[in-house]
Amino acid sequence: MKKIFFIYFIFFSQFVFCQKISLQEFIKTDSSNFKNIAKYLAKEVEVKYKEKDSAAYYDNLFRINLVNEKYDLALYHLNLVRDIYTKRNPALSKEMGSQFEIYINTIKRLNYNKDFDKIYEEEFRKKYKNLSLKSQITFPQYFIYNKIQTKKDIEEIIIKNIKEGSIEIKDAVQLCRKYNTYNIGGKTFDLGTKLIKKLEKEDFIIYDSIKVITKNNEILTLSIILSNKNKTAQNTILINTIYSDTDNIAEAKQYAINGYAAAIVNTRGKYLSPNAIEPFEHESEDINEVIDWIIKQPWSNGKVGMIGGSYLGFSQWAATKQLHPALKTIIPQASVGIGSMDFPMNNNIYSSYFLRWLNYVMNTKMTDYDDFSNLEKWNSIYKKWYESGKPFNKLDSISGKPNTIFQRWLSHPSHDNYWQKMVPYKKEFSKISIPILTTTGYYDTDQLGALYYFREHYKYNKNANHYLIIGPYDHSGAQGNIKSDLKGYNVDQVANIDLDKICIEWFDYVLKNKKKPEFLKNKINYQVMGTNQWKSTNSIHDFDNNKMKFYLENKDNNYILSKSKLSNKSFSSLKVDYKNRSDADELLKLEYDVIEDTIYNKNNLIFSTDAFEKPFELSGNFSGNLKFSMNKKDCDVLMCLYELMPNGKYFLLSTYLGRASYAKNSKKRNLLTPNKKETVSIYNNEFVSKKIEAGSKLVLTVGINKSPYYQINYGTGKDVSEETIADAREPLEIKWYNDSYIEIPILKE
Repeated sequence: MKKIFFIYFIFFSQFVFCQKISLQEFIKTDSSNFKNIAKYLAKEVEVKYKEKDSAAYYDNLFRINLVNEKYDLALYHLNLVRDIYTKRNPALSKEMGSQFEIYINTIKRLNYNKDFDKIYEEEFRKKYKNLSLKSQITFPQYFIYNKIQTKKDIEEIIIKNIKEGSIEIKDAVQLCRKYNTYNIGGKTFDLGTKLIKKLEKEDFIIYDSIKVITKNNEILTLSIILSNKNKTAQNTILINTIYSDTDNIAEAKQYAINGYAAAIVNTRGKYLSPNAIEPFEHESEDINEVIDWIIKQPWSNGKVGMIGGSYLGFSQWAATKQLHPALKTIIPQASVGIGSMDFPMNNNIYSSYFLRWLNYVMNTKMTDYDDFSNLEKWNSIYKKWYESGKPFNKLDSISGKPNTIFQRWLSHPSHDNYWQKMVPYKKEFSKISIPILTTTGYYDTDQLGALYYFREHYKYNKNANHYLIIGPYDHSGAQGNIKSDLKGYNVDQVANIDLDKICIEWFDYVLKNKKKPEFLKNKINYQVMGTNQWKSTNSIHDFDNNKMKFYLENKDNNYILSKSKLSNKSFSSLKVDYKNRSDADELLKLEYDVIEDTIYNKNNLIFSTDAFEKPFELSGNFSGNLKFSMNKKDCDVLMCLYELMPNGKYFLLSTYLGRASYAKNSKKRNLLTPNKKETVSIYNNEFVSKKIEAGSKLVLTVGINKSPYYQINYGTGKDVSEETIADAREPLEIKWYNDSYIEIPILKE
């Protein structure tokens, strides 16, 4: 739920020959001698090291030759790595390794009568000025350095991996990398950080830690970033964030450089605000007060635009609930659909993740990255809860840190007024007339939220000026951090668009009366995976014009997706034992990658079509009706739609997760009658666009959600957050009837 720039220096985890290097000549191989050990190992590793992954191989040789002080050879290997990464991420390929490159170029120019600091600054400026704007913004992250922690890491490698006077090559490589960072980082990273601040002062005026007191005496803190080149009043780009961090200023610089004033407001309770942290609850009110303050400043021309992803995307929709006259446009990216849409619930099912996220933003006045990234810790918490059989509302206690917001959210399992008051609701969308550009992705965890706002806006405002960009992106990609490889899928080259550039062009279009971004052909712009092309249309309903219907048939225990319904009243049976918790580890390892070799086949049935003779384009949301009966009052349905490709691999297209008792109305729970035939309509699942190849099949898993990552719905009809494993009683027995069907949206040429 946050846009994070990952500076990924090729983490060489693919393959290293298992081979050992002897350290018998050293009297001491403890951590007190790590410098000599590292230098010795670097010479040995350079000769003996082998690696299948060429990018990892050259990257490691680059670091090893730095330790060996073979600087020309190190630069040669760095350029080889950059060449490999040019196609994947051109901006990153130019900047990666720069902190070491600057050091090398300084050393090569240095002699006894030259000043190191002076030459280093010259080389630093030369490199910095040749970087793209986006690279300059992320550049400070290359100089983050903790000498004490790096030394501890080296000591840990030595203690754990030097055994019987030898060390494996893979561990020697790790030690050399760490020592290289320790050595060069200790000499130059502080100097580099100071130079970045120096350059920053030359280009920008930055006001940090501004306090704005609201009408109700709440305190909000802002940062303002202005370009030294802009002397007149400017349009303002406002970023509302709960992820308080000094890096936010770096990201905002791109707007100042492009002729805007940039303002970052930290949500109530964050940064220097003494108030309580209550996520999502106050944005609608607080953002309007911030806009009131902005338009009174001498650097403001009275017009404001907003941008940001995830929580930041939600906050823009919150701002439109009571639309300020000065707010002229928003660019919500991967917007959280607060409430039952996608967070903290997915179709009224709470996720375990949301407690982790609450700790992420509530543990401190800043952002607790360390706790959030500790997957081992959080998975152990989920496992402990899952295996204990305790109610979901005990998850925070099991984590060791009770959370009032966690409990508050659990008390609103329906999409009631608590959630409705946070963002526009129903007819309130009709009053939103400003231009809007939404971005999301087929594998964005907040796609459901982003498309909810898009659909509701057009539902209540037929003349909405609202554009959509959607493609093969995950949550980060939908905010501009586009990956070339997405969980096994090699993204079409045409999908690697410069989203940041398009957003600047959008602001110029709305706030500076320039032309609309050329990329936006129609209101909806989508990339068809597997075709290397973008398409566009003007209505979300266009994707519902043509559909293929498939019935869920059981033919002699062979589960098929049939184009015609059989005359007999057959059904497919499924039994799920909620008491069985022996599968915790298996479920915690389960990941839904885009391309998979196999699919999960427990607690579900797998239905398949025949192979298609001709290719076709699947674009839109699959829908349908499930007709079933069961021996309980409720269940949580999980469906996954795949393309089984001719090569035998599964391509994940879309998933549906929803609570049966809320299928008719997310605001009111309607329990089912045991052993009575019921109908659940399938909707609010992920939109996708892909060319289905000839020879492929469509495969649908239909089952019951039972996972440490979500509440467990035992089907008693009680509040699911209060149910325990004692409520499981007999296994769930469910019959999927053969008049159940799904509909697949297809495009007819």
